Amino acid sequence: MRLEIPLKEVQDFLRDHYNIKLGLKSIEEDKIEATYIDTVVLIIKEVRQEVVFLKYEVEGLAVIAAKVAHFFLDKKLDNTPVEWNAKTKEITIDLTKIPDLSNLLKFVYISELHFKNDNILFVFYVRDKT
Repeated sequence: MRLEIPLKEVQDFLRDHYNIKLGLKSIEEDKIEATYIDTVVLIIKEVRQEVVFLKYEVEGLAVIAAKVAHFFLDKKLDNTPVEWNAKTKEITIDLTKIPDLSNLLKFVYISELHFKNDNILFVFYVRDKT
């Protein structure tokens, strides 16, 4: 099963549920541009059933901006499905912690995740009933 979610919906969801105003723009199939204080490119590292692992690379002044963004977002992320490790430059998103997705993920799991035409494309497979 394939599901496409517009990045605009993700931005609205983050703003409405977590009071986080984040700009998102797909740039490649496995890369997305995220803008908070500064812009950083997030790269899909791995997808493991219902958890998405992203990494990012920053250099120069962007390192400072990333640390400032982490400082401001750290408390806001406490009640979200997002874990941000500034030391390893990795972000983990546990989709089971999103109420709207948790029920769906009892029956299916994510096998692929891509960014395409300002959408997030999920490919799901049905879980074994055993």
